[in-house]
Amino acid sequence: MRNFVVFVEGSNFNLEIDGKIQLMGFFATRRVEAKTEDEAANIVLERIVKEPELGISNNAVQGIESSLNAKNVYEMPPDHENKYHGFTFFPMERK
Repeated sequence: MRNFVVFVEGSNFNLEIDGKIQLMGFFATRRVEAKTEDEAANIVLERIVKEPELGISNNAVQGIESSLNAKNVYEMPPDHENKYHGFTFFPMERK
């Protein structure tokens, strides 16, 4: 297995921030072991939607399409074992 770091961007999600439901986007970074870059990206995207801190399982916003993308995938040296967690949130504008 190879060692990857994946940078993720999510857009247009209804998230609870400071006790209020708001239309938000976010950035996150995660490390994963996988055979290929594509596999690494897919594993991270599948896992990130299940993270309780994010809580995006059923948060569709009527008339707004949410998106979740692996923006960058980097192969790291085998000894790179940093643990990445948390999210950086930003507000989205309703159009």
